[in-house]
Amino acid sequence: MVYVVFLCFFFVHTSGQVTENFDSLSDITYGNEEEVHNLLSGTWVSLGCIINSDKERGDSGRAVRFRHNNETKSYLEFHGTNANGIAGGIGTVSFWVRHWTDNTGGSGVSFNVEYKQKDASTWTQVGNETQVNSPDYMQKSFTVNQSADDLYLRIISVGNTERLLLDDFELTGHTLGFENWHQSVSIYPNPTQIKTVYFQGMPGSKEVMIYDLHGKQLLHKTVNEHLNIESLVPGLYVAKIHVQQQIFTEKLVVR
Repeated sequence: MVYVVFLCFFFVHTSGQVTENFDSLSDITYGNEEEVHNLLSGTWVSLGCIINSDKERGDSGRAVRFRHNNETKSYLEFHGTNANGIAGGIGTVSFWVRHWTDNTGGSGVSFNVEYKQKDASTWTQVGNETQVNSPDYMQKSFTVNQSADDLYLRIISVGNTERLLLDDFELTGHTLGFENWHQSVSIYPNPTQIKTVYFQGMPGSKEVMIYDLHGKQLLHKTVNEHLNIESLVPGLYVAKIHVQQQIFTEKLVVR
């Protein structure tokens, strides 16, 4: 039960899927320089944004608010794990947005969704410019359908005169084919009282990261079939496993 709550408040990152609600971000001020945010879902970069503590979607979480009347366009970028690009490519992207009218009024705000490869200098726009007129949240979805493993994604404002509020981001990976789609990785024994755990399922080298329930990374190893966990005290953990261009999340109970 604790494990489910942890995923809801931080991130869910299963095979080919990333979600982020931005609730673990701290309040920051608007600025004209990029801010880097290392979250459990991956590395995010923002410019001309502020973290809003009242997102008005029925809870007390946070959302990202694009600045208005700034000299440069506001944007929010997702760079994947360790800023190495989004593993498994990008299938679809969706998030919730609304026009921020609380203080400024106005008729609407526009943004684009774009992607590029990590080292590329130019961005490719996905679909058409999106106009948001409503002060109520609505979900917007985009099909990217790119299979490269080193992609960056960004949401960027078109005009700077009015503000945009953005929350609850979801990304699905590019379909890798029927055979791999149904493969998975599991940890055993789990729960465990021994100092070594093993991986069952997809073979090959695995990048494994272990987090506590506060999102602190405790282990980061590249292994094949087993992992030494003698440094972990009894408790509940989350294991994030990268293998064959896919990402799996498993809970780990140490007794």
